[in-house]
Amino acid sequence: MNRIISFFLAVITFFSNLFAGGGSSKMLFRNDYTIPETPAGYSRIDTVPKTGWKAKYIWDSSDGSEENVWMCLRKTVDFSSAPGELKAYISADSRYWLYINGENVVFEGNVKRGPTPDDSYFDTVDIGPYLRSGKNVICALVWYWGKDTSFSNTDSGRAGFLFEAGDIISDSSWKACRHPAYLDDNGASQPNYRLPEFNIYYDARKDPGDWLSPGFDESAWKNAAENGTGGCAPWGRLFPRGIPLLKDYGLKDYINSDDYTGRTFLIKKVITLDIPYNAQCTPYLKVKSKAGKKIRIITENTWIGAVSDTYITKEGEQAFEALGWFNGEHISYEIPAGVKILELKYRETGYDTEFSGLFESKNEKLTALWQKSLRTLYVTMRDNFMDCPDRERAQWWGDVTNEMAMSMYSLDAKSYLLYQKGVASMLGHVDSTNVLQTVVPSTDSFFELPVQQLAGICGFWTYYMYTGDREFLSSVYDAGVNYVNLWNIGQNNLVEHRAGSWDWLDWGNFADVEAIENAWYYYALSCLDDMAGVLGKDSNDIRERMSRISAGYESLWTKNGYKSGGTVAPDDRANALAVISGLAGSDKYDVISSVLKSTKNSSPYMEYYVLEALCRMDRYDIAKSRMLQRYGSMIEENYSTLWEGWVKADGTSNHAWSGGPLVIMSKYFAGIRPVKAGYEEYIIKPQLTEPDTVKCVVPSVKGYISVTETKTDGAFTLDASLPEGARALIYVPCSDGQAVKLDGSVIYQSGSFTGSGGVSFVEQSEGFAVFSVRPARNLSLHFELAG
Repeated sequence: MNRIISFFLAVITFFSNLFAGGGSSKMLFRNDYTIPETPAGYSRIDTVPKTGWKAKYIWDSSDGSEENVWMCLRKTVDFSSAPGELKAYISADSRYWLYINGENVVFEGNVKRGPTPDDSYFDTVDIGPYLRSGKNVICALVWYWGKDTSFSNTDSGRAGFLFEAGDIISDSSWKACRHPAYLDDNGASQPNYRLPEFNIYYDARKDPGDWLSPGFDESAWKNAAENGTGGCAPWGRLFPRGIPLLKDYGLKDYINSDDYTGRTFLIKKVITLDIPYNAQCTPYLKVKSKAGKKIRIITENTWIGAVSDTYITKEGEQAFEALGWFNGEHISYEIPAGVKILELKYRETGYDTEFSGLFESKNEKLTALWQKSLRTLYVTMRDNFMDCPDRERAQWWGDVTNEMAMSMYSLDAKSYLLYQKGVASMLGHVDSTNVLQTVVPSTDSFFELPVQQLAGICGFWTYYMYTGDREFLSSVYDAGVNYVNLWNIGQNNLVEHRAGSWDWLDWGNFADVEAIENAWYYYALSCLDDMAGVLGKDSNDIRERMSRISAGYESLWTKNGYKSGGTVAPDDRANALAVISGLAGSDKYDVISSVLKSTKNSSPYMEYYVLEALCRMDRYDIAKSRMLQRYGSMIEENYSTLWEGWVKADGTSNHAWSGGPLVIMSKYFAGIRPVKAGYEEYIIKPQLTEPDTVKCVVPSVKGYISVTETKTDGAFTLDASLPEGARALIYVPCSDGQAVKLDGSVIYQSGSFTGSGGVSFVEQSEGFAVFSVRPARNLSLHFELAG
């Protein structure tokens, strides 16, 4: 009966969310944030494993193979005086929470295992501020998962905890006790098989007491067992985690917490608590109850395979936080009869980065779509860029490539570390076959989706263009070349189809496999050729392959667009990729534009590339119209994140591969993008297809680039704030006979330019007057048309 109740609780919550707000909402979604005054500086992750460990892996006396075990560990240390900085190097299979003198130091430490198939990560934490003179008690709560199949974690096969801070090391002097209140959840609602995490099932009747307190009596606990020194098998070498520790936003009230505070229900009741946006969170409760009452906690995403929580009450007043995170906007508590609610809260945690970009338009739907894309991006970041935070939490490389591009326009440079970590893990999984794996780390068989890997190679070049990181380019080049060399080119000068582990191109309909695959292949070759130019590598073989594919692809051209023989009609994705890759010349743009205007086969994942192609062909009006039409339901939906597919019920409600419009709006509608790597040179080329005011902030590696662009009938103004040390090419829409003013003075009219303030005239081109400036310091400029 309990399984049936749990199942229907999930179903009811799903359908209430599915149909809630299905019509037009009164106010479209916006995130509430303030852009930091100064963006975080660029940095690279450390990929060198730590050696010389003194600490021992510890656990209790068991062999450590049992899955879903929570272990309590304690160590008492004395200091004659409080230390200043004291770095602790900590690792666990699988997660840990660290406390010193009862105060939380690390909330959910360690990242999922898998820098290589055999190795692990460690954290670096300054514990000095938490220590005092005299007696100190260090406690760790460690959660071992132990699943041997996962899409995001490589299980070592053995639980363990490692701690080293100067002379304080994990060893047999620590006390260990298996936490008796954490039990297995054998209910019907289990996490998706792709997740390494388990549901939380906590029986407070078995609670061991306040074991985190320095005064706790640990005399009944046994000494920990030592299981090898740091760096040993089965945990392997230990690499720096590379990314910041999680950001803890603290316990917060739900929007409607007050509606239930102090209430006691006469019968079992499901209540739903609301969060302002889709967030990664851990639910909290404080209640007064008789012992043995079961409280279930789920989200609107539980039905699709997310984790859920069960709490069994003890006698009296009690508080509990379920430490295994889930995500959602609507958290449902199943409250038994007779349980008095004292407090219901949630703790939001997430990747430590700042919302640092912006796009605003008078068209509120565009603004809402940009903001929803940002929220979707953030909820799919934690240990890695994920496809979704509920069903899989997996680092699919097609998703990662899109998410990286989104981060360049919306987040600070700390977010780039997550991409670097993912790339390092991918390279760490390359073996003698030279296959670049699509999901890393993973213990499942879906390890190569060829077109996602080709997209990933293109993403390497994108990352370089936005960061200027030549060292990164050097680290990925050989692996990229080795991968494209796995393809064979047939006598028809087209690649022989490579199916990989999963023969997948897109979720959309009517995919033209041959045309899509060859366009991706050519695009990857083109990016590798560009990389070779930067690195001084010989790319003759790459160019020969490009020449052959170019000749073969021309055979796919018809009067209606590119189409392979087995396809009924030209596909939007294939024709878009032909444009982006450079296979299609401008003489074909009119036909391809017609294809992209009328054909809508792509999923939200590939829609990003369709919109990119339209903008590269200067069909901004079609791009905007298509974007608003295809994303219309997601924009209007009373929900903060974007769906996996065009129909909400067809997949998850938070898939960042759908967030490509964020890039398109900042990059093309506002018109800000680098033309030389690392924003050494960039353009501001507004493309407002109708009267509008657009505000955009781009957190470039050179600093913030901010614009306000206003178009009215016959008039245009552009306010730009530019960072020092980078050359900006500023495009001001200007017809023949119109004058351009800079800060109130006419500087250009009818081909005549009067220099002003370090600004120089470049050219009159395609309806724009183009100006150049390289500020020696941060600079603000005001351009306007003078009639």
